[in-house]
Amino acid sequence: MKATNVKDLIDNELKRVQIQNHRNFPLWYKALDPYARQALKEILIEDVTLELILFAQNAPKPEEGESEFLSVIAGGNPNPEIARALTNEALAGILFGLDNFVKRGN
Repeated sequence: MKATNVKDLIDNELKRVQIQNHRNFPLWYKALDPYARQALKEILIEDVTLELILFAQNAPKPEEGESEFLSVIAGGNPNPEIARALTNEALAGILFGLDNFVKRGN
């Protein structure tokens, strides 16, 4: 395994823990549209797959715009060689969204 793959593997697992333990996670998760919520469930379990990319590409347009991580996944390359890097980018986007989350209507 290449050093970059190992780094991404470790980074991804760390980000998954940070996401699920983030103070804004419960409210942010509730605010997600169903399509984005399903994609989130998948990426918290495993790295991006071709199926997840196709799923994200079929997201209704308003959801894609509201969940930037969904756009990252949808625009991804299904090459397994870069799946961890794509996952890392999507997870980083989720963390950014959590850090900057403000409940709608406030």
